[in-house]
Amino acid sequence: MEKHRLNPCRQSLDVLLRRHGIELKKETLDKLWLFHGLLRENNKDQDLTRLNAFETIVERHYADCIIINSFVKKWPSKMLDIGSGAGFPGIPLKLVNPQINLILCEPRPNRVNFLKMAIEKMDLQGISVFEHKVTSSSMKEPVDGVICRAFGSIAETLPRLGNSLKKGGKAYFMKGPAVKDELNNWKSDEYNIAQEHFYAIPGGVQQRSLIVLERR
Repeated sequence: MEKHRLNPCRQSLDVLLRRHGIELKKETLDKLWLFHGLLRENNKDQDLTRLNAFETIVERHYADCIIINSFVKKWPSKMLDIGSGAGFPGIPLKLVNPQINLILCEPRPNRVNFLKMAIEKMDLQGISVFEHKVTSSSMKEPVDGVICRAFGSIAETLPRLGNSLKKGGKAYFMKGPAVKDELNNWKSDEYNIAQEHFYAIPGGVQQRSLIVLERR
């Protein structure tokens, strides 16, 4: 029997998020629905996301980026989202944690333009776009935390954080279950594993992980 599909609307967004274990405040849900409209409207050539089905976007983008909030008691006050793309995980994370001062790091011009437009349309404060790749010397002032999703391996990413992450700061890696192989082959004198979370998104099929490293 074919699964009944919900028509894209604000109410359906709320229903799907609750199915995935997420309940948002009215104003947060309103802004996420506005963001969804901007994403679909500006994704005609699929350069922002290759996902098309409403249910898939809600699970693999919105729920995936918000569910990690349940594992983190307190986010760092100033963070980088490295390889933000169309705003993931940065935009959903900012919507549910407005107190975070967030920098979306994305070098591709069309995505930079989209991020700036979305920030303006949603009237978000304490969020900006860094229009370059993050390298070991990119940032003049280090931040308290960095986060990335579907970016690169942990071993490839950490050297880029040389000037970007404070000592004592935390790096959050959103990964799939294959990260276990990465961790088995990874050693560092500069970072230690602070948290490991392996989980499935409620009501979904994806197996996910959140690995938190602390810079010594």
